[in-house]
Amino acid sequence: MRLRIVSWNVHGCVGTDRRFDPHRTADALASLLPDVALLQEVGDNRGLHPPVDQAATLANQLGLTCAVGITLRASRHGYGNATLSRFPVLDSESVDLSVSGREPRMALRVVLGRDELRLTTINVHLGLGAGERRRQLRQLLPALGAHPLVMGGDFNDFPPGPVTFTLRNRLHDAGARIDHKRTFPSRCPLLRLDRLYLSPRLQVVSTRVDRSPAFRAASDHLPIILDLDVPTPSLEGPDDPP
Repeated sequence: MRLRIVSWNVHGCVGTDRRFDPHRTADALASLLPDVALLQEVGDNRGLHPPVDQAATLANQLGLTCAVGITLRASRHGYGNATLSRFPVLDSESVDLSVSGREPRMALRVVLGRDELRLTTINVHLGLGAGERRRQLRQLLPALGAHPLVMGGDFNDFPPGPVTFTLRNRLHDAGARIDHKRTFPSRCPLLRLDRLYLSPRLQVVSTRVDRSPAFRAASDHLPIILDLDVPTPSLEGPDDPP
């Protein structure tokens, strides 16, 4: 089955013009026609903006289901990661990746499915410190055995360190071969902070970073878009896991 996966740090629906506009964020995301969207920095982490349920607003405007993982309760609806999908959410779990003395962090694991399709997604926003990210990686390693699996988010791993090298060995780096990999800052991308990894046997159709004016304005990060083929159980070979 052909699927489109998008990973995007939406910066609390605040654009590079400092304007809070969830509908602009939703319109930009909708233009990508995602089947699954892994979103980070969803919500208001400082209580500065109107009390809008950003995750629900984005999901409703795109007509998608939604699972949310909260890291901060600074506002009524919280702040964290959101996974949007056109498939039902069969299971979801928030994995606390917080390190003492640092900003709270988490990973949102979601199992999506319908009929014979099953897909596990891990939506992450890792810390700014190299040591912090190494500890977070150790907590994530047990989840990497799921198949089929897509892991995406804002990894903050620059310069590339153990997180990047370990995930590259365990999973397939979907954006490794694209020419324009950098996603931050959106107006003049210099760093490749946002990535998508997937089970090695999944077939990548195409990967790109959207550098259009709509995304340069809507967030300080650019989205990465992955088209892939996901096998259903009836299509798996005899050596594939059930």
